Amino acid sequence: MAFFAIAIAASSFRIVVAPGFELYLGPLFYLLAYRLGGLRLALPMVLLTMGATFFWWGHVFSIMVAMAHVLFIDRARFAGRSLAIATVVYYATIGAAATYLILHFHYSASTTIISLIIIRKLLNEVLLAALVDLALSLLTVDLHAGRVSRQRSIKLAELLPASITLIVLASAVVLFVGSVSRFPRDFGNFQAETALQVELQIGRGLYRQEPFMGPVELRNAGIDRQKVLISDKESRLRSPAAMELFGCRRIDDGSQVTGPNDRNTFDYWVSACQLADLEIAGETYFYLYSTRPLAESAYRGVLLQMIGPGLILTLAILLQLLVTRSLKRSLRAWKGVAEGFGHPGLSAPHKLAFSEFERPIEAIVAANNSFAGLVEERKRIARTVNELKQEMDLTFASNISFDEQTCSLRFDDIGIDREAEARSAQVHPNDCMAFSDVSQAADAFIEFRFSDANAGDWYLLVANDLLAPGHWRSGWIVRLRQSKLAQNRMLQQARLVELGGMASALSHELKQPLFTISLCAENSRLLLDQDDEEGAARARGKLDRISEQVDRARDIIGRISGYARIEDSDPEPLVLSEVVSAALSFMRPLLVQHDVGVRVVMPDGPVLQLLAPRVGLEQVLVNAIQNAIDSIAMRREAEEPGLAGMIELAIEVVGGGIRISVTDNGGGLSLGRSQEAFDAFTTTKDSDRGTGLGLYISRQIVMEIGGKIDISSRPLPERGALLTIDFPEFVILQPDAASLDVPEKAARA
Repeated sequence: MAFFAIAIAASSFRIVVAPGFELYLGPLFYLLAYRLGGLRLALPMVLLTMGATFFWWGHVFSIMVAMAHVLFIDRARFAGRSLAIATVVYYATIGAAATYLILHFHYSASTTIISLIIIRKLLNEVLLAALVDLALSLLTVDLHAGRVSRQRSIKLAELLPASITLIVLASAVVLFVGSVSRFPRDFGNFQAETALQVELQIGRGLYRQEPFMGPVELRNAGIDRQKVLISDKESRLRSPAAMELFGCRRIDDGSQVTGPNDRNTFDYWVSACQLADLEIAGETYFYLYSTRPLAESAYRGVLLQMIGPGLILTLAILLQLLVTRSLKRSLRAWKGVAEGFGHPGLSAPHKLAFSEFERPIEAIVAANNSFAGLVEERKRIARTVNELKQEMDLTFASNISFDEQTCSLRFDDIGIDREAEARSAQVHPNDCMAFSDVSQAADAFIEFRFSDANAGDWYLLVANDLLAPGHWRSGWIVRLRQSKLAQNRMLQQARLVELGGMASALSHELKQPLFTISLCAENSRLLLDQDDEEGAARARGKLDRISEQVDRARDIIGRISGYARIEDSDPEPLVLSEVVSAALSFMRPLLVQHDVGVRVVMPDGPVLQLLAPRVGLEQVLVNAIQNAIDSIAMRREAEEPGLAGMIELAIEVVGGGIRISVTDNGGGLSLGRSQEAFDAFTTTKDSDRGTGLGLYISRQIVMEIGGKIDISSRPLPERGALLTIDFPEFVILQPDAASLDVPEKAARA
């Protein structure tokens, strides 16, 4: 009952796009009723849903056409289950002929109006039929239970044609609505033009003292021989004789009209006379004219605009028929091949319209007929995969799990020609944190080392389908081919690039001791020439000064040589404050050159020591300071020339581990994600300031030690970047009892 109530309520409204252009929902419900209950349900639904048309247009023609529509669909077999195709055929033949007869003999409508009404009915009914096709290809409706559910399996042969038809028809309806929406505008323009012509006619008659009362023929753009009756008495224009002159059945004076064929129908405007008045020279004049020529002209413009969409719709329907026929043929061919699979001598069908069907069918047929050769091919592939695995040191794994307590990796080693073998291996202690960080990741990518293998051999684990924290369903392990020597050379080359960038600052650093040496040597020569005891004493002081400056230059060169050398990167006990001092000492020329201050904050308590490669850790700190200096310099150049640059290097104990923080007041990060900064060759600096390898190499060094490195912009309103390096507890050495407390330091380079 709810379905019937909804259908009747929705069908009682019509959507008036323009006079003579109405859309309605009746066909949606009686076509849906036909698909659900056949003629027994569809015919009563026609009466219920199309009954409102009698009150709109004053006849039962639309009800009779709808009944014939349902009967035609029931008898038609060429369209299969497609209501849209059957509806197109019906309204292009029987429906069009019936519409022509009623409009021609009952309304005396012109060919233009008849064509538009046929187009409107065709679009409305076919669109609703396509909507029913699509809905029932996706949904199951149970009227008795009042339940709507989704189809468990969708038939492609029904879904695809219905989707194509619905999309094309919806587009055509949009074009149709856009075209007919110009009707009121064109009609209004014609009315305004008529009023102007009448005003000119009356004004000319008054000016020339010529008679202008009575019938007048006007020249209006787009209308041939428009007649207008002018009078100074309204009653004369409302007389039957006046209306008979124009063949009008009613006068439109703006008042409300109810009942059939109201102002929203074309019949009203082709049978009405427009009565209007003008006031000229203090006198009121009335004029009467038929709206039929104006309406015909406006309708003609709409029809011309619909020629293009009509052709597109016709081609779309033909395309849908072609697609439906080809799809059914392809599905039958697919079914035949599937049913014959496994039998020798299977042949492929003739050429199909869809290559998506033709190629898989040909592949299945070829595979079926060459099944015997697949066994040998499988053996060959197995040998190739085994050789590839041995060459790449590749392992396919399943049931992968990592135990954080024991730092052990367990997995099942999968082989093609053998059963899976359970394996367990200890992970290098420095790489346990890498597993812990991705224990919740659905797809994990981990670089690590085995503790019982060569320390220079790195492996990549790719694990997929997370089952539990640290437990994945499948993945693979491959040994990375980069040797330890190659890695050390890459790090050393990166240090040389950094030294190249510091060339200007280093030259300035060396100029001062060299100038002092030169000046002292010249003064010593002059003092020795005096040949007295006082001059000799002063000359000895100058020579001591020269020795001091030589030692200073030697220290500078020593720092450069130490940083640039290729050194074994094995971990060694390091005093963290000494490493920080060495990095700051090395970076002193750039700090001075760019006028950047440094503040070092160390925690109170024993001296912090950790196990790490000295040169590698220095390189990480040098790169961090270098990036901070460049960021400050770029902010000065772009925004604030007088910016007081400041870098803060803080060391603190966090949760049993050590955190090193490097904070600057530069421009901050400009990348979309902070982790992009650690990608190789990623940089936001100018080409003469960076290679994009600094943070990438720093990340490799910190990972090898067993720590983590991260970078982010400082929270607003602060400006700049914050780089943090976290080292786990296991790389920290127990403090020496003789260690001294290191107070907080502040330095300005």
